[in-house]
Amino acid sequence: MTRYLLLGANGYLGQQVRRVVLESSPGTHLVAVSGHAWSPPQSDGCQWQRVDLVRASVEDVALLLDYSKPDVVINCTGCTSGSVDQLEAVNVSVVRKLLEALTRIEPVPLIHLGTAAEYGCQPLGLPIAESATPHPAGDYGRTKLMATDLIMEAVARDDVQATVLRVFEPIGPGAPVHTLAGTALREIRQALVSGATFVTLGQLSGCRDFVASGDVAGAVLRAARGTGVPLILNVGRGVPMSGRSMVELLAAAAGFDGDIFESSGGTRLAPPAIWQQADLTLLRRHLHWVPTTSIAEAVGDLWRSRR
Repeated sequence: MTRYLLLGANGYLGQQVRRVVLESSPGTHLVAVSGHAWSPPQSDGCQWQRVDLVRASVEDVALLLDYSKPDVVINCTGCTSGSVDQLEAVNVSVVRKLLEALTRIEPVPLIHLGTAAEYGCQPLGLPIAESATPHPAGDYGRTKLMATDLIMEAVARDDVQATVLRVFEPIGPGAPVHTLAGTALREIRQALVSGATFVTLGQLSGCRDFVASGDVAGAVLRAARGTGVPLILNVGRGVPMSGRSMVELLAAAAGFDGDIFESSGGTRLAPPAIWQQADLTLLRRHLHWVPTTSIAEAVGDLWRSRR
């Protein structure tokens, strides 16, 4: 029986990872950690722990590790918007404390969710390999890169065993409203309610590598069970798609046939790179797998899950 410790278990991607881990094999032991003030499900097979990892000390995290005695730690914590201080507190400080706590126990593999925002602007038309020099364009990508650097340094010192999964543009249930998919969902839903014949979104011409959040969770599980997995692995579909194409698929799933306009504004995140396409060479080689869910399926799941 594999024992998992899942941090950020009630977040956007954490929920998907939790589901996939619990469905992976009978008898899986999962300690799910969330700092949110909410009532966890009573029958989902998790052993829940409410811990505010931002306020927690290194000693608190070490006690959590000692309590859960995991075979693998999965870190899905992350903050995509907010002030610089908020981003650094979640994206950097939590990782720093986790790494220090991990040095106090027997070696336990760490699977950490990074982001393609760490790459920032890369050459137009070329798949982005893990060896690309990062150029994050905003504070989100910058703080996530700081966390990756901390992990790389800890691995280089032989303090921890870790893999960073650089996730490209995930789409699925619970997509945050400040992402393109989340914003489009909100605007299309409001248009259907009000009878509006158009929606206006930000810049839609840039190409991104959209990937179903359920497939991201599948990659997490495979990495957690793998051996000899590289320090950094891209997780995407390896297919560039314009923002407009994705939104049109979402509109079709919603039954919205109105116009889709672009404004000079956009989401509150840093502007997306003109081109983002994951090079999946290492993903195929080491996990023997690539995502298979189409973006039409992913936006359909997003629409059906709307609240």
